[in-house]
Parts: sequence; C-alpha cells; structure tokens
Amino acid sequence: MKRHISLLIFLVVLLIPIVSSSEAGVPASGFPDRFLLASNAWEERPFRDTSPLNIKIPENAAIEPNSDAIVNNMVGSMSEGEIFVGIDLWSVPVFFADSTTPRYDVDLTDEWVLWDFMEGVPIPDNAVPDPEDDGHMTIVDNDTRIEYDFWQANKTSSGWTATWGNKISLDSDGIFTDSWSARGSGFALTAGLIFPDEVARGQIDHALAYSTDWFYVKSGGAVRPATTSDGMSNEPLAIPEGTRLQLDPSMDIDSLDIPASGKVIARALQEYGMFLCDNGGGHQLYAYNPIGSDKSWAGMLPTDEDGISWIFNSQISITDFRVLKIGSQFPGPGDRTTLPDYTLYTTDDGTSSTTEPLPWQSWLTNPYLVAIVALPVVLAALYVVKQRRR
Repeated sequence: MKRHISLLIFLVVLLIPIVSSSEAGVPASGFPDRFLLASNAWEERPFRDTSPLNIKIPENAAIEPNSDAIVNNMVGSMSEGEIFVGIDLWSVPVFFADSTTPRYDVDLTDEWVLWDFMEGVPIPDNAVPDPEDDGHMTIVDNDTRIEYDFWQANKTSSGWTATWGNKISLDSDGIFTDSWSARGSGFALTAGLIFPDEVARGQIDHALAYSTDWFYVKSGGAVRPATTSDGMSNEPLAIPEGTRLQLDPSMDIDSLDIPASGKVIARALQEYGMFLCDNGGGHQLYAYNPIGSDKSWAGMLPTDEDGISWIFNSQISITDFRVLKIGSQFPGPGDRTTLPDYTLYTTDDGTSSTTEPLPWQSWLTNPYLVAIVALPVVLAALYVVKQRRR
C-alpha cells in the first residue's frame, strides 16, 4: 500500500513543474526590467516550430556555387559591407494588446488595397509607428494570438489609418501565403525580428530578417520561403528575396572583440542564418524598436544618432557569410496558380533535411498535453489504491 501511495505522490509532484513552467510567458528571472516586453504571446519565439524561420541550418546544407562571388560583390553597399542592426529608425515597434485594449477600425488608404479597412484592431494608447517613411507598426493580441502588421501607420484625431495592413496568426509559419504583408517579401513584421528578451537570455532561436541595397535585390520574383518580391535589380550577382545567408559556422565567435549581445546575434546567424526580406540601405538586421514604450536597448545594443547599432565593431562583414542554395524564382500572386514549397537543400540528396515532427514528438514538447495524458494515469492510480484499501 505504501509503495502505491509513494508512486502516486511521485506522479503528482512530477506534473507540478511541467504545468507551472508553461504559465511563465516571457521568462523574467534575472532579466533587467528595461529588457522585458509586456508580452505573454510567446515564450521564446513567435510562429510554429516547423516555420522556415525556426529551423536550424544543418551541417550539410548545400551552398550556392557562386556564393563567394555574390558576397564579395556586396561590399560596395551603403554600409561598405558591414552588418548593422536597425533599432530606433527603419525598424518595427511592437505593442501588446488583450481583451481590455481599445479597438479601432483602421482605414487603409492605398489605391490598390484589397479591403478598405481592418475592423476591430486592438491598439494600445501608447502605440507609435516607426518614424521613417515605412511607418511600420505591429500589434500582438495576446488573447487571440493574432499579429496585426501595418505599413505607413498614422494616428489621426479620429483614430488610425495605414497605407496597408494585414493580420497573421502567431501559430502560423509567419509568412503570408497570399503575399499581402507589410514587407516586400511576404514575411510578417515580427518574423526574424530581434527582441531584447532573447538577447538578454543569451540565445536567439530563429533566423533573422535582413535587408540590403536595392541593387543587390534581384528582380523577377521571389524564392521560398518568401511569397512575393519587390526586387528591382538586373545585376547578374543580385539575389532574390527569400534567399538565406549563413554566417560562416567555422568562425570563432568567442574570439571576436565584440560585446556579449553581439555574440548572441552572431551565433544565431551561424545556427539559423538570415533571410533577405526587403530592400534597404546597407546590410541591415532588424531589432525591436522601443519607441512609445518604457523599454530600452541601452547597455545591450548601443545606437548612434541614426538609431543604428554597429554592435559587430567592423569584425563581421557580408563577406563572412555564405549563400545557401537558392531555389527557383516564381511570379507574384497575380501571375501564379500554385505556391512552391520551401526546400532547405542539403549536400546529401538536394532535398530538405528537416521534416514535420512526428505527432508524439510535438506532444512531448507541449506541457499541457503531457499533463492531459498523465492525468488519467494519476486517476487510475488513485482508483487502484482505493480498491486495494477495501
């Protein structure tokens, strides 16, 4: 009898940390307050684990044959080949909402819009778009797990307008299949965005969003996982939006004379790489813009007067990257009948090295499902104990 009771106690104790660990939201333990976001929409990263953004690059990833020529050609960028992080300008402010947040019908003003307004968008009072021409702004509804993305958002005396806006689920892959995103490539605005929480935690578990000068962004359509493109260049070494680049995995990051936060970002560029998602000026990564919030990157990602962080201290250049094998370009949404699959090519067989996880593998990573499956076991054990006591 005592053995059965001990087993029951063991099972109950085992379930307590499993269930409680899933309630934490953004992990706050040990993080300075200025690095934390008012978010519980995701713990470590948005979008499902099988998103191309969340898949690590395998050791046997296939490399584009002219990779060296491509990156060597890109040293003539506005940033002269250096990689920088955009924060206070030309980036993405993100605001978090819930059921108590005021709702607005956001008028969409461009002549080509598919709908005239977005109804009932939860926008906090402190929401502010990025001050540059793109005017990007994202709202994340923690209750519905919906992300609202806006291009050229503007607050008026009567509410909000935007040149364009759309929404996407945080449980999707983070890429608009119909192409109508607030970026030129179909990526959601938080896809590949660097957040303070993950840098403070010391680990970024996703690919990064990257843009470069227009003359390096190839015309003629995107490659997956992008779903559209605003590339305009006809240069022979230009690359299409959706191209994935990887920081040389053999580079010794620890030996670089850069801050710890820069090393966190550099390791993500080795493990997950970066996707070309837009035109820009220079070789830019994107980090959360804290405008309108009480958060700050101070002490972690220092910025210059242009809101840019040169965190790599000229020690990481575009020539330190390699271009992963590029798939076939395809036309925009109005000129295609199907959307190709994303393929992460490998040297073994030329196909993706990553597949959807088996159902039982997904279940084991979901603490709620583990608890649900384990509960009948606990109840059965209780029943056995009760019967034996009779």
